[in-house]
Amino acid sequence: MELSILEKITLIALDDDTGKWVTDSMRLNYALAGGVLLQLTQKKKIELVDNKVIVLDNSPTDNLLLNDAMTLLDGITNKKAVNVVYKLARLTRKLKDGIVIDLMSKGILKEQEGKVMWLFPTTHYPMVDSTLENRVKAELIDIVDNNHSAQNEDNLFLLSVLLNCNLEKEVFGNKANKKKITKRIEELTAENSVGGATNQALIQMQAAMTMLMISTATISATSSSR
Repeated sequence: MELSILEKITLIALDDDTGKWVTDSMRLNYALAGGVLLQLTQKKKIELVDNKVIVLDNSPTDNLLLNDAMTLLDGITNKKAVNVVYKLARLTRKLKDGIVIDLMSKGILKEQEGKVMWLFPTTHYPMVDSTLENRVKAELIDIVDNNHSAQNEDNLFLLSVLLNCNLEKEVFGNKANKKKITKRIEELTAENSVGGATNQALIQMQAAMTMLMISTATISATSSSR
């Protein structure tokens, strides 16, 4: 059984024991949106040319979540890639729910309901079987610590997601070193050991996150000046 890039991101972003999200929701949304672009590119549904999303094939896939993304794409007039990532990020509440349901159907996660302050209902998704997640983490550790090749496009994208979402400790523990991970990403990119689709998805995800940080800082500065 293989995991999609979206499932890999989701598992790393969930605490194994508590089933709670361990990263900022907006950053995670942009990471998942970038992952959607990567998957659609891998499936030859779209391509990224001159920072624009070009739809190649809008026929349905075998994945309902990707079909929803394609439907959203059809309705977007401005298909600049960073704008598409921004729009897709707004779909990610539904996207996350769908990914979690898929992971539960595979016996990897379970649903656990509870209440906050004995009043407000909440749902968490603790781990049932960590075998596949541990395999993904081991590959990432080998790539960074032992200079192994990326092996597939997903791994380079995942390493960048770790940095952008502050999730590096979820894989590398307390010895996590952002500079070391960044250097390894740069080496892999320079070696052209991964496809152009990954690099383009990374660029657009990071551009969208930069826009997020700028807008957040602007709002904060405006509020503090009042």
